[in-house]
Amino acid sequence: MSLNHDEMADIIAKTLLSKYRDHFGNVFVSPISSDFPKPDFIFIPIEISRSKITSHEKIFARVIGEEKKSYPTAFEFKTPYVYKHEYISGIGQAVTYHSIFVRSYLIVPDYNIEHFKVSQFIVEIIEKAKLKIGLISYDPKNLGKVKIEKESCVIEREPENLVEATRGITRSYAYWRETRPNEVYEFLNITHKVEEEAKLEENIKDKVLNMLWDKVLSSRFKKAERKASFLLNYNLLFSQLGLWDKKGKLTPLGRYTLLQGERFGKGSSDFQDLVTYLLLRYGGHYLLLRKIYLVQSKLSSRQMNTWEKWIKHIKAKLADENFYISEDDFRMDFPRLPYAYENHFSGIVARPKFIEGRGLNINWPKILDILDKGKRIYSPIEIE
Repeated sequence: MSLNHDEMADIIAKTLLSKYRDHFGNVFVSPISSDFPKPDFIFIPIEISRSKITSHEKIFARVIGEEKKSYPTAFEFKTPYVYKHEYISGIGQAVTYHSIFVRSYLIVPDYNIEHFKVSQFIVEIIEKAKLKIGLISYDPKNLGKVKIEKESCVIEREPENLVEATRGITRSYAYWRETRPNEVYEFLNITHKVEEEAKLEENIKDKVLNMLWDKVLSSRFKKAERKASFLLNYNLLFSQLGLWDKKGKLTPLGRYTLLQGERFGKGSSDFQDLVTYLLLRYGGHYLLLRKIYLVQSKLSSRQMNTWEKWIKHIKAKLADENFYISEDDFRMDFPRLPYAYENHFSGIVARPKFIEGRGLNINWPKILDILDKGKRIYSPIEIE
């Protein structure tokens, strides 16, 4: 079975850190960001995964001003299965990321399906145009063969701006608490209406979130004492899925998803599947579940005869791949990810959620069906 775009990008990310650790520093990999446009993956200082957001600005300041290695770095990855114009578009994407992140790289194959010499073509453009982005090439027949053709220039960004671009990213996948698919539609609909009446440069995030609370969430969380905590959870998911930008305006992905909600109905199983697709594809949860599956398939039944043993091994093995998970996200006694996967996200984890001796009960037929459906429905706006 051939690898898809995200699986290839994940292998490249691991290979880069294995081969060029001295260049990239002490970082972890995340396929998400909290700003738009969204890179295919980013490298973030590993300290971020272990600290509260209130200390992130100091961490970025120290990395930029003193350590000068573990820079927040963005990557745009292109497969061998696209044509020349897509690699040219990749240049623009990488340049855009460089306006946000300290370093930015475009990753292209040595050659594509037409036997066009991609990396040679792109490096000539970068050099002639004197662009500051970096270029990484790889052998499409052996993803373990990667090479930095040109290093990215380091552009010092303000730490507070880096905090905003990576807000809430303390794990290698999108953060989830509470949000249901129908509430995603309500959020998109409210944002669209507020945006129509807003000024061009107006930041409408707080207004949208407060309206979401008043019209939708307050009736669900009647005993909530700190609505700000709930709204932060919703904001993080919407941002990390790429549904709105830093000013609260809907992205193309957000607008298209709103149309699908209107088409299928906010409470329909089809719309639930599409929100699940967003979580898998854009929130990094497909890679998360795939990695968990690969790790637990190699563990002994004794290593998984309790949840405590299972999560200990899963967390350690994934950390070895510079992929960080939160133990709290996988609790079985609270409504955390396994509960959400089963009840809110189309049953991509089946009941019983955890099987002693086998691990997380991942529903692969359902996941593959959702990925296929999402790819078909989102094909008008997706590029690889």
